[in-house]
Amino acid sequence: MVDIKYSQNFYKNSKNLARIIKSINFSPSDTILDIGAGNGVITKELLKYSNNIVAYELDYKYFNKLKKDFLNVYSVVLKNKDFLIAKLPQKDFKIFANIPFALTSDIINKITDTDSYLTEAYLFVQKESAERFVGKPKNTQISTILSLRYSFSVRERFKREDFKPIPNVDIVLLKIVKKNVLEKEYGLYRDFVTYIFNQRNSCVSDTFKKLFTFNQLRHIKEFLNKNGYIKPSDIPVKYYLEIFQYYKTNGSKYRDRVNGYYEKHIQQHSKREKVYRTRV
Repeated sequence: MVDIKYSQNFYKNSKNLARIIKSINFSPSDTILDIGAGNGVITKELLKYSNNIVAYELDYKYFNKLKKDFLNVYSVVLKNKDFLIAKLPQKDFKIFANIPFALTSDIINKITDTDSYLTEAYLFVQKESAERFVGKPKNTQISTILSLRYSFSVRERFKREDFKPIPNVDIVLLKIVKKNVLEKEYGLYRDFVTYIFNQRNSCVSDTFKKLFTFNQLRHIKEFLNKNGYIKPSDIPVKYYLEIFQYYKTNGSKYRDRVNGYYEKHIQQHSKREKVYRTRV
């Protein structure tokens, strides 16, 4: 039996699905992953445009159906594996998938990791999850971090009644497109953003005092005061990208304050989760 967190709300509007996939302009040479292939509806539609489909399905009932439906279809590789522990393709790949909503963050973290060759993804996700990664209407730490390396946007909004079972939340198609960014620069930016979002200052400008020169800080404070930005989440992603261009030119005294901060934060967060699980 498959864990409930892997369960899905299957999309049943085949006409709309065909329209969406056709509009994306996949090419025959694209390697496309279908995560949580289920009854194979998405896989079949993707086959019209690509000769390299990798479909993941953990539930044996659906996996056996997929084996029958795609018998001798050599353009489809079926994997009865947990996607979260499966190895990603070691070449450029794309994704179009109606993923288990409970695993949205885990899946996006995996496909956007620094060793991922993802170039483009289209994921069925809950509206609230999409907003967290897009950074609208409220900015988040994860949306700010990933904004240097990826662009996130909502491509499509779905009707609840087009799913089975019908979800009690709104579902959208989240689009992710990779940008061309140096990995070394991304690592520094990730540390930079994590540091800013996790300081216990009453005003974000107090954090910026530790990261920028006097002249830089003067212009930044002017911008913050003009717009009434107090918390890190108040500041739009675009401005973080702008001030990072100035920050990375500062000397080692400033960079040493944030170097390794992301990994340190992840370790501390993991320890807190472990303590919480133990107490529960």
